Amino acid sequence: MPTVTMTLEEYEALRSLISSERESEGASLALRDEATKPKRRKKSKYQKELGRQLKMLKKKHPRTKITALMKRAHRATRKALK
Repeated sequence: MPTVTMTLEEYEALRSLISSERESEGASLALRDEATKPKRRKKSKYQKELGRQLKMLKKKHPRTKITALMKRAHRATRKALK
């Protein structure tokens, strides 16, 4: 492997060139990802109410299994929307 010697200024210039290249590369990748992001669907009335009910139940019963809370939230949501 050949030995390369360079001055401190050359080394710093090379480092700044590499970092600026990475920054511009990252920015272009971020823009590309934003453009292909799918549009989110609108939450239904039921889904919003279920979220509210589940949040209240979790606050009241923090140690209860989530499956039991989901059943209770589902029942409460159907009752609330009736």
